[in-house]
Amino acid sequence: MASKDEIGALKKLVRASNYLAVSQIYLKQNVLLQDPLQHADIKPRLLGHWGTCPGIAFVYANINRLICKHNRPFLYLVGPGHGFPAVQANLFIEGSLSHFYPDTIPYKEAGMKQICEKFSAAYGYPSHANPEAPGQILEGGELGYSLSVGFGAALDNPDLINVVLVGDGESETGPLAASWYANRLLDPKTSGAVLPILHINGYKISGPTRLGRMDDEEIRMEYTGLGYEVLFVDDEKEEDVYVQMADAMDRAYEIINDIQTRARSGEDVCKPRWPVIAMRTAKGWTGTKEANGKKLEGNCESHQVIINNCAKDPEHLSLLNEWLKSYQFDDLYSIDANGNLQFDDDIKKLIPREDLRIGRQILSYGGEVVRPLNKPDLVELSYGAETARGQRGVSMNKMGEWMRDAFRLNAEQKNLRIFSPDETYSNQLQAVFEETSRAWQWPIKDFDQDMSRDGRVMELLSENLLFGMLHGYTVTGRHGMFPTYEAFAQVVSSMCDQYCKYVYASQGVPFRKPVPACNVVLSSLLERQDHNGYSHQNPSLLGAMLEKHPTIISAYLPADGNSTLCYTEKAFDDRDKLNVIVAGKKELPQWLTLEEARKQAAEGIMTWDFASDENPDVVLASCGDYVTQECMAALVLVREQMPQVKVRMVNISELTSDGVGSLKYGQNPTLLDEYFTADKGVVINYHGYPNTIHKLLFNYPGIKRCRVKGYVEEGSTTTPFDMGVRNGTSRYHLVIDIAYKAFQQGVITDAQHIEVTTTMLQKLVDHRNYIKEFGVDPKDLTDWVWHR
Repeated sequence: MASKDEIGALKKLVRASNYLAVSQIYLKQNVLLQDPLQHADIKPRLLGHWGTCPGIAFVYANINRLICKHNRPFLYLVGPGHGFPAVQANLFIEGSLSHFYPDTIPYKEAGMKQICEKFSAAYGYPSHANPEAPGQILEGGELGYSLSVGFGAALDNPDLINVVLVGDGESETGPLAASWYANRLLDPKTSGAVLPILHINGYKISGPTRLGRMDDEEIRMEYTGLGYEVLFVDDEKEEDVYVQMADAMDRAYEIINDIQTRARSGEDVCKPRWPVIAMRTAKGWTGTKEANGKKLEGNCESHQVIINNCAKDPEHLSLLNEWLKSYQFDDLYSIDANGNLQFDDDIKKLIPREDLRIGRQILSYGGEVVRPLNKPDLVELSYGAETARGQRGVSMNKMGEWMRDAFRLNAEQKNLRIFSPDETYSNQLQAVFEETSRAWQWPIKDFDQDMSRDGRVMELLSENLLFGMLHGYTVTGRHGMFPTYEAFAQVVSSMCDQYCKYVYASQGVPFRKPVPACNVVLSSLLERQDHNGYSHQNPSLLGAMLEKHPTIISAYLPADGNSTLCYTEKAFDDRDKLNVIVAGKKELPQWLTLEEARKQAAEGIMTWDFASDENPDVVLASCGDYVTQECMAALVLVREQMPQVKVRMVNISELTSDGVGSLKYGQNPTLLDEYFTADKGVVINYHGYPNTIHKLLFNYPGIKRCRVKGYVEEGSTTTPFDMGVRNGTSRYHLVIDIAYKAFQQGVITDAQHIEVTTTMLQKLVDHRNYIKEFGVDPKDLTDWVWHR
């Protein structure tokens, strides 16, 4: 139980934090109110979110108390991230800002002036949690990701406790709602703990929250049903809310410690009932009660800037002056003869030792603690040189074998996991279960397949939850993969975007070091979603990610198994990136030896000399595995139908928003001529939407010579080959396009062009008639073997 002195210290620290939070929102100068507050002291543009700040500061102070009491590392993830003034206030008080920014934010009055003047100002500090701020692992601008990221950071960090403040508005989002299920995955023996705190202040931006209108029994039933033990804190109860909160934090720590102690002593802890604190405090707590006839504290009106005309309205300025003075900040600090800041002794007692301060937690700077992977031997896993070309194989099988060996080689380091939305088997990664299993903390039945308490494959059918966990895992220095069905990866498009923003904003921040790449694997590709139908045919995430900064995003589209091995290795070697790997899970021809695949992976584009003619009349380019098969089949048909036409085969296996592979043709637009020639026709068969390639090639001088083919939103429950037919990416369509390019350039006559086109169109008619009658593709397509 907290002592009277501890409660007094908590109140002082929260007062100081709230004062600095308000000052950041409103003041550009006179931040210590040493002179009467004037209109000129107010920022010309008031930005920020006040309503959630007091609750954030209240929790921060209570975490500090636990850190000081137990000397254990904590991270603090703030779901309602727009309450950043409260976070920044505490980072300043504890000295973390001055440690990392000694010149710009000294531990002096000048430092306080700096954080106030620059908050939400141009080239200053953002209004939400951000990578430039110490101790933060979540961008904080978009609601819903805090709890999943907290669970991911706790994995394989057994001493860590992640306190996650979940706003009651945030709790209504889909990603957050699914995140509560992560308690099925967190092993108390080998991982840390997550302490969720529901911040129930009752209101969103303009209306009430669901949780805010539920009584304690309804909340208890809901979260008990989710598998948690609920502890309540309520500022409307007679008992001091500070005493309630300190007691709740102590009780939560006891529960966590008990679960972990039992698990680590050998007990099989099934369904561990982790604590969650339901904390009711008024929105805008301690702020101005009313203004302009509106209730502010305890209402949605306190969400953002609550008295917003202080620069001109004397009444508003007076209200702000009273509000700031109510914190009696003068009593909480002193400044010595050298201008150094000294906070009250009670506040100092709540500042943890340097290495345990929230802003100094080394895990939050993941690059400092990265443990590089011991990588598998590609030679042992690859298709051999004598069998690589023409052999059939499954790319995702090869990726699974790579991951299996990586799990074995890194068993002691415990720095690798797969986060798979219930699709590890479906995506043909089952080889990993030769070395590990799926994590599961609830009952495991005898007939359950590949499940254990300490498995390293995290499976639940929520893309949002598992991508958030991968985010938390990688930014704290570990390595992971997120394999999912291509069609439904778009569910996490915004989460990918937020991850990219976090990584990009981290670059150039002096205390942040490169973190392992976040690797998204798209499988169950649209070309083979013939059985599931139109709803499962969607390559949108690929195009969306190729809009992002080229140093942060790479799309890898290996054409075969050996290429997939090379790109899997490359992806796990990458730092400060989000990689999208597109690989099929069905049997396809293999094209490259390991040596060739390595060479291509280094450049991202390669002329396949073994399939090309010298001095080509037409260039045929592929990007993706199924479309590459169709290109290779088209080459065979061209040589049968138009033997005089010479074709160069180019394969593209890497895309960024700035170029194809290593060719940054945005700076030198003619670089592609090395592959596409300077004047010949080009037919490009692409896995995704054609517009993606059109945008990437928009400034390539030869774009007018290019015919780009790809997915054009045509599909159904049909046969595999018919998916390509419907979207114009089949071998027959490619031959028609090559014939047209050859005719344009005078290589074949008009009569030959008409004859070849007619022959290919008839093949398309024959194919449609065949599948209507027999329901499957003909053998000459399903058993097709490439030959030069």
